[in-house]
Amino acid sequence: MSEARFGWLVSYPRSGNTWLRFMLASLIEGGGPVDINETKAGAQATHDEFDEVSGIDSALLTDEEIQRARPALYSFIARGAASTPILRKVHDRCWRNAEGSRMFPPEVSLGAVYIVRDPRDVAVSYAHFSGAGIDETIRRMGDAGNTIGFRLIQFPQPLGSWSEHVVSWLDDSGMPIHRVRYEDLLAEPAAELAKVAVFLGMSPDGAPGAAAATQFENLRAQEEERGFRDLIYETRFFRQGRVGGWRSALSAAQVERIERDHGEVMARLGYL
Repeated sequence: MSEARFGWLVSYPRSGNTWLRFMLASLIEGGGPVDINETKAGAQATHDEFDEVSGIDSALLTDEEIQRARPALYSFIARGAASTPILRKVHDRCWRNAEGSRMFPPEVSLGAVYIVRDPRDVAVSYAHFSGAGIDETIRRMGDAGNTIGFRLIQFPQPLGSWSEHVVSWLDDSGMPIHRVRYEDLLAEPAAELAKVAVFLGMSPDGAPGAAAATQFENLRAQEEERGFRDLIYETRFFRQGRVGGWRSALSAAQVERIERDHGEVMARLGYL
């Protein structure tokens, strides 16, 4: 049996990779509706998976011991998988563990779909989501040491600053990268989904149906009716999904801080 490959769905938080995950899940399932609480395609790595695959209780290990094991664990999963790609959602920047091994091994990867979003809109969405406040969120987006994660559920996810996150994946992943702008995904979801499918070696034929079935409004309606298990804060996950909301939500000083911290990368991506 040939070895499967991972297709990493990557973004800084609040940039659209959960939405893309459900779009791809719908595509895999024939283009119909998806249950946001039951669909497994593209889910993040968890302690439960680590424990099941390794046979070791990760609660007994330090973060560094887990980090040393994870690249080999991904290689083991790829060898035993029946299909390709193995979709996996990622918020980490592209990084290496203490032994110098890439956390996301290129040798078992098809590549990464990297979703970018205007960091001014990211700041507004992330502040609402986390409840941290916009000024604190902007500070965190500029913090090289910023890490998220919930010890007993998810692995710690080193983000770095927003700019570092972008550059680490686009320039130093060691694997093919397909870049998607959130703004384009919102404007032309079927066309952008089809491009992602081709990159991942999947048929794009069902992209129009999958895009229609996973419209933002449909996912938000599911969350309002039944909740969303992936939600880690007491707020709504699928909030607005707008483009340019920062213009009315941020002060001039807040905009200036974001553009000062990230202007070089923003210009590279067409946001300035």
